[in-house]
Amino acid sequence: MTRRALAGVLVAALVTTACSTDPEERTAPAQAPRPAPAKKLPGAVVDTVGVASFNVYRHLPRRDAMADALRLTRDDRVDVIGWQETRADYFPDVRRRLEGKGWDTWQLWEPDGPFWLAVSWRRADYELVDGAWTEVHGGAGKQRTDLPYPPRGYVVVTLRHRDSGRLLTVVDTHLNQGIETGDGFTDRVNADDAKEHLRELADVWDEVPGDLVVGTGDFNFDHADDVAARPEGGILDTQDGHATSSYDVLGLGGVEPTRGDRWIDYVWIADRTLRVRARDEGTGQFVEHRSLDGYASDHRPLVAQIRWYDR
Repeated sequence: MTRRALAGVLVAALVTTACSTDPEERTAPAQAPRPAPAKKLPGAVVDTVGVASFNVYRHLPRRDAMADALRLTRDDRVDVIGWQETRADYFPDVRRRLEGKGWDTWQLWEPDGPFWLAVSWRRADYELVDGAWTEVHGGAGKQRTDLPYPPRGYVVVTLRHRDSGRLLTVVDTHLNQGIETGDGFTDRVNADDAKEHLRELADVWDEVPGDLVVGTGDFNFDHADDVAARPEGGILDTQDGHATSSYDVLGLGGVEPTRGDRWIDYVWIADRTLRVRARDEGTGQFVEHRSLDGYASDHRPLVAQIRWYDR
């Protein structure tokens, strides 16, 4: 059985109900049982890494945004965070506050303020090796689309695990809004640019350095719809063979969606560093994942536990 076939078996039962065109029918059951954590595979373990993806919602009041950030970084299950929508007036204050709490952050700065993406990590466990921003496409204003957007791209941040010396690389991204309609793409420039974004991202997983390569991001396309229809140029259509999301391996059980009915926040492992079965050569195994409640942002943080194996 191929890895994608295995993933399909794991999520098939949920996708059958989650992909109805009626949003109320697509939500996960309120009392859905949480799957047991994946069993350890053969091999020495370097560490278990908690990787979170969180869109902070840049229009939040400063006090709410700070409370969200402090709550997430106090969570013992979280070691590394890929943030989206960090081009916000409050985020420099968030960075400074987190620095005093033992967290470091990489973020590209421009003359007029911080950019849209950032990656943070626990200073006691990791140190920065390198960080870079790549723009995939420019932005579009109201003259081109009814849902304007800024330039989009991705950041690649490589960290050194202090105890082992091995490298962890985080790819963080944010796709355009207004790209999904049911199981397809809208007919607007937003979708055209998003398809370009996904095509380029597929190559990134194969090219970036790292003993373990993970990813985070707000993809603005519902996982259940994507699995059901697999539209041309969509997430699975482009990322298959390059990276695998926690949804692909662990399914949707126990993971509450963002905004009531949409699984759009993702954590990934690059396929060349993915381990699903005992004979896989990869270093990273998805153990469990969950979305967190009680945040002021319009997104739920998604946190995946990843077991990191020595090769």
